[in-house]
This record gives sequence, C-alpha cells and structure tokens, in this order.
Amino acid sequence: MSRVLIIQSQVKQYRIPFFIKLHTDSIQLRVAYSQPAVSEGTKKDDGELPESFSVRVRAYSALRERCLYQPLIKEIARADLVIVEQANKHVINHVLLLLRFAGLKCFGFWGLGNNKQADRSRLSEWYKRITVKWADSYFAYTAAVAREVAVLGVPEERITVVQNATDTREFRNHILSIKDCEIDLLRTELRINNDASVGLFCGMLDSVKGIPFLIDCSKLIRSKLPEFHLILVGGGREQSAIQQLVQDFPWVHAVGPKFGRDKALFFKLSDLLVLPGRVGLVILDSFAAGLPLITVQIPIHGPEVEYLQEGVNGFMVPRDVTTYADAVVRVLKDRGLLLRLRAGALKSADNYSIEAMVQNFRAGIVACLQPENARGLS
Repeated sequence: MSRVLIIQSQVKQYRIPFFIKLHTDSIQLRVAYSQPAVSEGTKKDDGELPESFSVRVRAYSALRERCLYQPLIKEIARADLVIVEQANKHVINHVLLLLRFAGLKCFGFWGLGNNKQADRSRLSEWYKRITVKWADSYFAYTAAVAREVAVLGVPEERITVVQNATDTREFRNHILSIKDCEIDLLRTELRINNDASVGLFCGMLDSVKGIPFLIDCSKLIRSKLPEFHLILVGGGREQSAIQQLVQDFPWVHAVGPKFGRDKALFFKLSDLLVLPGRVGLVILDSFAAGLPLITVQIPIHGPEVEYLQEGVNGFMVPRDVTTYADAVVRVLKDRGLLLRLRAGALKSADNYSIEAMVQNFRAGIVACLQPENARGLS
C-alpha cells in the first residue's frame, strides 16, 4: 500500500472533512501539521485531525514567521509521496527539492499559483517559478491555477486540477435545519426588523478584506435603504480595531468567529454576501446558502473567485464606494433580480463539492505514484 504524507503548517476546520474522506484503504495517508502561528491563532479557525492518520509536531518559526521548520525527516523517509504547500517559507520544501535532485524522494506541490499579495517578494516569486517545474506533481486549486503553472513549464500530465472545495453539503443541511423561530429570535437579539435588508460579511478580519471600505459603503447603502443592517462574522488580527470602528453604528453587528450551525444561522438571516476584499473559499458557503456574492475588481483574490459568474450568482464591480453601494442597493431593491441570483447561487453549489475534490486529489496521487510516470527534472 502506498504511503502518502501531506504536510500542512496547520489544519483549518474547513479542511478536516477533506482529509477524513481522502483517508481510504487504498492510500495510507498521514497528515503532519502544527499549531497555528501567532498571526493565525487570532482567527480561531484551526482544528485537529484524528490521531489514527495524523501527527502534530512543534513548528519553529523565524524572521517574523517568514521561515517555518517542522521536524519531519523521519516521516518523509517513510513516505512514498510527500505533498507540501507551495510556499517558500517552509524549510522542509527546500529539503525535498534536494532529495528530489538526488532521486531519493517523490514529492508534489499543492498550491494556488502566483502570489498576488501586494507585499510579495520578487525574489521569492522568481524562486517559486523556477522550482515549480521540479516537483513530480502539482495539485492546483482551480483550473485557472493549472493554466498559470502550465505557462511556467509544468507539463500538463503532472498537473491535477483539485477544484478546491469545502464540505458544503453539511453546511447546506445546517441551513435547511434552521427553523423560522430561530431566525426570529436572532433578529430580536440583533434588533433587526423583519422587513430589513441584511448584508453579510464572513471571513478573517484582516486588511486584505477591505472592512473599512465596506463600512463606508454600508453608510451609503443605509442612506438609500434606512433599514439596512450589516453583519460581520469572523476573527483576526484586526478584530479589536474593527469593533472600535463600528461601535457607533448600531446597525453593524460584529459577532466574532462562528462555525457550523452557528455560522449557518447568520447566512440564513442574510440576503446577500458582501465581500469587497479578497474572496476565497467562503464563496462556496455563499452558494450553499443561496446567497449571491458582491465583490470588487482587485488582483489579490483567491483562485476560487473564478467560481463567480457575473449576473448568475453575483457581481464583481470596480472598487469604488459609490459603485459598490449602488450594486448592493440595486440587488436588494429588485426582488426579481435577488431571487434569480439566489437561485443561481444554489445551482452553482452543485458544481463544487468536497466529494469531487477528494476524487480529483486521489486520482492525482495515483497517477503520480505509477511507475511508468517516473519523472525527470524539467
């Protein structure tokens, strides 16, 4: 039986169902991970895997978390295939590259392509572009990421499009299980009238999410829709600053991190998802809840933003306060448009499942381990 080691810096709660489903009799899976870094710990979204197929090790970080070492040499030695995050901060990745050069280890990158953050290092990105071709396999988050790495010279037969997803079926079941009386109670607690429109933000409270921009937009939205309320779900390094920012606005509700059914309650209460910053996997929760997504045109979106279909399950507009506010008001005022977008979001949810992701990932592992697929360095 093939032994596969997947190394993660930490395990997010949303990723746990994926690893559990990937762990099968045909693949002896082992997942190695560590406690979240200080900067990640404030999000309070990490989880734990069953000890039967995982190992938690202490991580050593330096250079303000730009360098991370996890002592996993023995685990690597036992594995037939090692899959790592494509991030230069991981010391173990550079060790694997040396082992790959020596013909001693088969490894793959699991990544989201080019780093689109404003503070990215040109030297680091150059190194990633060079070394991406040296891996035996590349597990791409989405089809767009696959095209990016193919342009960099990775042969198509080495690339697996994972179609990154979460366990939205469970989240959908949470949504369906919520009774009207629960929503009425939540409205009462938040002092939101039954006829009020509700915009929902869900994500980490970080600069890339554009919360101050969203607050400015919401002021303008409320001037046109006086009963509009905004709910902010999430935690992060800017949580205290955000709470101070909204303390004078009783129609803005910063409720902190929420998970599972607790999170589903706020999705069920809301009319649409408002994310004027970086969009990631939360788009799938949006679809599962039947909420259209309204975001902005910025270069730092996660690869999952390609799941957005303009006018079908949401809108992407220029990053301008008036333009964004007008888009939200238009959808909320046009009941027919809102219902069409909600139906489109629900239909989109069927296209992206954790079951498909597991199947795609497993197929990539099997292909990589085939003897006839032994790869030389490009």
